[in-house]
Amino acid sequence: MMPAHRTFLAWKNLVHDRRRLLLALGGIGFAVLLMCMQLSFQQALFDSTLALVRALNADLVITSQAKYTVVVREPFTRRRLYQALACQGVETAYPLYVETQLSILKNLDEALTAGGREPSEAAKGQPVRVLAFDPSQSVLDIPQVRQYARELQLPGTALFDVRSKETYGQVRPGSQVELAGQRVRIVGMFALGTDFSTDGNMITSDINFRAILGRPGPGNDPLASVDIGLLKLAPGQHPEQVKRRLGQLLPDDVIVMTRQEFEDQERRFWEQSTPIGYVFWLGTVMGFVVGIVICYQILYADIADHLGEFATLKAMGYQGRYFIGVVLQEAVLLSLLGFLPGVAVSQLLCMAVAAWTGLLVELKWSVVVLVLTLSVVMCVASGCLTMRKVLTADPAELF
Repeated sequence: MMPAHRTFLAWKNLVHDRRRLLLALGGIGFAVLLMCMQLSFQQALFDSTLALVRALNADLVITSQAKYTVVVREPFTRRRLYQALACQGVETAYPLYVETQLSILKNLDEALTAGGREPSEAAKGQPVRVLAFDPSQSVLDIPQVRQYARELQLPGTALFDVRSKETYGQVRPGSQVELAGQRVRIVGMFALGTDFSTDGNMITSDINFRAILGRPGPGNDPLASVDIGLLKLAPGQHPEQVKRRLGQLLPDDVIVMTRQEFEDQERRFWEQSTPIGYVFWLGTVMGFVVGIVICYQILYADIADHLGEFATLKAMGYQGRYFIGVVLQEAVLLSLLGFLPGVAVSQLLCMAVAAWTGLLVELKWSVVVLVLTLSVVMCVASGCLTMRKVLTADPAELF
């Protein structure tokens, strides 16, 4: 004997006790929230860290052989870029300078308004990442850099990242700041974003970099040591072929990569060589396990409350597969109903964290689909664990 409406019974079992249903949805929604936030934070780690790499306007990238991530300072001599220009297929070569150690930024406006009060962190000085290059060259694919290229060529000027953390205070066009002990005028803003090692960014010209952050280099020229070299190829040139030619031409103190290989190296470092990636995956697994436990308790309690009804149906001739279907339907319904509020709250939290930290935290569709799949699997696994209680229901329990 087969029922006409299987889903109807599963739904009735869930909604007969509204208070229990709300508690169930809250528990499953919490597990969904935990998984969404962990995966979103992991995505933000990669997207924020790779934002600079993805903004590089280059077909090939040259770095020191010892450089395994952008945040590590391992420069190479600028002569390698001149040698690369001699290679067939290379059209232009740009040097990019990156400074994170000497670049202490003090907000002079914050210091002036402090009066006799304790100066803020912005007035005391905070480390900032400085990116420097020739503004007349298309080094970074950021619209504001092209817009303010002429202003950046003036002495003592820079752009400030609008997505930097609030610890730098109010920095806007026209603000006066002190960078490494020298006064700098902010002529414009750009948008790049922070990451787990950088709280803020500035862009200046290579000439200003030499004057403000002059690092000792070969021949006492601060611009002689390059952090990242960017190569643009002539039209019709294949990056892999030019890369092989450069590998034969250049000494082994540098390595040539396509931009995708450079991005993959950066992602691999943060994912495999640091505990951060493992921590987020562990948090996701913990959310999954918490969801299984919560869903199991909900389904077990519901089955225990209706054990007499299940026994009656078994006495009427309903087979075990029907009871399995009812339990699985309840599990899927719980997963879907608990998923919706969990995702809604996750979206709000991601927006709040992105606004507060400057990280590229967003709830992507790929994360939503993955968490939906995990929530369904989570609840179905709980349903499988509770099936034994239903299948062993004895009609004699009616009496």
